[in-house]
Amino acid sequence: MRMRIGAIAALAAVLMGTAAFADDQGGTLQYPSSYFEAARPQTAYDMIARVPGFVFDDGKSARGFAGTAGNVLIDGQRPTAKTNDLQAILQRIPANDVERIDLIRGGAQGIDMHGQSVVANVVRKKTASTQIVVDLTNDIWTDGHMVPSASLQVTHRTGASTYEFALETSTSYDDSVGHGFYNVTDVASAATTHYDMRYKNWGIGWMSTGAATVPWLGGEFKANYTYQDTPDQSHYAYFGSAGDYAITDSSGTKKGEIGLHWQGPLSGVELETLLLQRFGRDTDNQVQTMVGDNETFWQRNRTMESIARAIVRYRPDADLTIESGWEGAYNQLEGTSTYVVNGAPVDLPSGNARVDEKRTEMFVQGMWTITPEFKLETGLRFEYSVISEGAMSREFFYPKPRVLFTWTPIPNTQVRLRAERVLGQLDFSNFVASSSLSSYGVTGGNPNLAPDRHWQYELAFERHFWEKGAVSLSLLHEDISGVLDYIPVFGPSGHFDAPGNIGGGHRNVIDFETVLPLDGIGLPGGRLKTSTIWRLTGVRDPATGEVRRISAERPRVYKVWLSQDIESLKSTWSAFLFTGWNEGSYRPFMRNERKVIPTYIELEWDYKPSANWMVAVAAKNVGRFSYENVSQFYSGLRGTSGPNEITDFKVKSQARLYVEVRRTL
Repeated sequence: MRMRIGAIAALAAVLMGTAAFADDQGGTLQYPSSYFEAARPQTAYDMIARVPGFVFDDGKSARGFAGTAGNVLIDGQRPTAKTNDLQAILQRIPANDVERIDLIRGGAQGIDMHGQSVVANVVRKKTASTQIVVDLTNDIWTDGHMVPSASLQVTHRTGASTYEFALETSTSYDDSVGHGFYNVTDVASAATTHYDMRYKNWGIGWMSTGAATVPWLGGEFKANYTYQDTPDQSHYAYFGSAGDYAITDSSGTKKGEIGLHWQGPLSGVELETLLLQRFGRDTDNQVQTMVGDNETFWQRNRTMESIARAIVRYRPDADLTIESGWEGAYNQLEGTSTYVVNGAPVDLPSGNARVDEKRTEMFVQGMWTITPEFKLETGLRFEYSVISEGAMSREFFYPKPRVLFTWTPIPNTQVRLRAERVLGQLDFSNFVASSSLSSYGVTGGNPNLAPDRHWQYELAFERHFWEKGAVSLSLLHEDISGVLDYIPVFGPSGHFDAPGNIGGGHRNVIDFETVLPLDGIGLPGGRLKTSTIWRLTGVRDPATGEVRRISAERPRVYKVWLSQDIESLKSTWSAFLFTGWNEGSYRPFMRNERKVIPTYIELEWDYKPSANWMVAVAAKNVGRFSYENVSQFYSGLRGTSGPNEITDFKVKSQARLYVEVRRTL
């Protein structure tokens, strides 16, 4: 009974505790730079990671600008760069250049939430300064291979003008490198061919970014550029009694971007304009070499995107903001792929494709503070697009309404209700044949894809307490039309799996996030953070007719972070635990199950002797997880017969040492 009373008292303390930085209306929590001093952050991203109850979202990689926003603003504005991801942008902002971070929940007047219910706003200092940051890192695996990285960042601020430049390496690697096995079982004979396997992966390229923000025409003008070159190399080596063979995969991505942005007052309203030009090239060359079977797959995709955007905001009074806007985009992809088996070319469905898209979106939305406790955000977007592939052209028109109601019954406690129609976006690379010779083989392209449509209904509860604590719970239900999965396609060379729409489905998500300060239980400066996500999905399988999970959905995700700031040692230690994941993919002629087990663990020590120096050492993947991929291959459609071949790929990953030295001048 005493334990039960104690638990109830602890829960009551959480629900009735207060946070110190709520604004007058209870919708925005302000965290000044002094709030983060104990952790000695080096970058704005370090500070964002310390905001209680906030889950960082890097944004979506999609065409257009409106639907790709992350959930962090900088000085009240969304970063205008698309090629450069949001996390990288925040990591280039020195912590001593940040005045405060505002956690905006449910919306605020004059703030464009970009479709997010909660955003963090990084407010920078206005004082003149010049900062140069040099950052060196290295990941070292137990087999001795390394992926080093280096960056040079310069930020100069004078008056209302800011100039930024960065030059850095652009690295890639796979956590699953290591040794394992690959078994191929012929179901009819029950014979299994065993191979010992070794897997390596690495890539080191470079990237340059720059931006200038200056006052102009009574507002603020910003120009930015990005260029990135990221190669990647994978090598699979197989050793068995049936003979040795190897698969190599050499791929690369080159991206470039130029953006122009202006925002300021005009005739009693606020006008925001954006011009963005992007280009990219992706190449992939896969070679499988074995006795009696040599296969080569080569692919090149060229992409181009042009975006123009204009928004007008009008505030008739302090409690109401109305904005209307337009966005136009032109996208193009030219894709070429070839597949050769033992010197003979194989015809692929949509092996070559040229895709053009013209898309227009118009919208109007409003934010109304009904009372300090109640807010209402509502809007309507209309999207019209024309997608052409070869001689075929298709038109799409979709209205996308949105309603968000926010209730703040007491300070630091908020309830949000949201209903919204969300439109998925086609991945142009699905129009062209693709391949993974080490996994699912060759996949056909499909020029008849349509976007998936989602009706989303969400209920969210959020509570901040004890200055550093928070708890949030969200319940999301989605009704999905045109679920994107895989369908059968047939060509001169036989049948293939290809991306396609397979009908209606549903998704239910429970997301429970907690942050608990541990000062009261004998761990001063300690913090325990947990993230628990459950997903329940369903769609009718086009091959079997049975209801099953949506492909590539991970039904459960559990993460735990434990950290402590030790001011006397000018240090922070942390431990991260991730219980792994599993997911299934269902193709017409193949079923695939992937999983990561057991627990993934990271241990890190950050030493920050001053505001200008930081040294971090981390032992990553201490438990050495195993990655396993089991595939069942069918000679005909699944559901008409059993599998004729089963493959089991399993690799024991390697632990690695991470070292970072950062110097701010």
